[in-house]
Amino acid sequence: MVHERRLKDANDTMEMRVSGKVVHGNLVMFDKKTGSEWVQETGKAISGSQKGECLTPLDDKQCTRNVRWDVWKKDYPDSKVLFCSHCETENDSK
Repeated sequence: MVHERRLKDANDTMEMRVSGKVVHGNLVMFDKKTGSEWVQETGKAISGSQKGECLTPLDDKQCTRNVRWDVWKKDYPDSKVLFCSHCETENDSK
């Protein structure tokens, strides 16, 4: 499930971060400004000042799914890949 990072009728885009928490098998994100926590599957805030609010889901026409990196890079040449040094080190040891 993919959601818009704005609440309905809001102008500000939230900067979402990964909390490291999981609820019923779903990633819990938080928005940097308020610290409110959001469940990935439902887009609903479960804590903080935004508790009870819901993000607007994006439909299939508004998002791209499972695209190979070479195809993505061709369409979006300024894209960057983010990775952590732990993952890089883990792959080197195999």
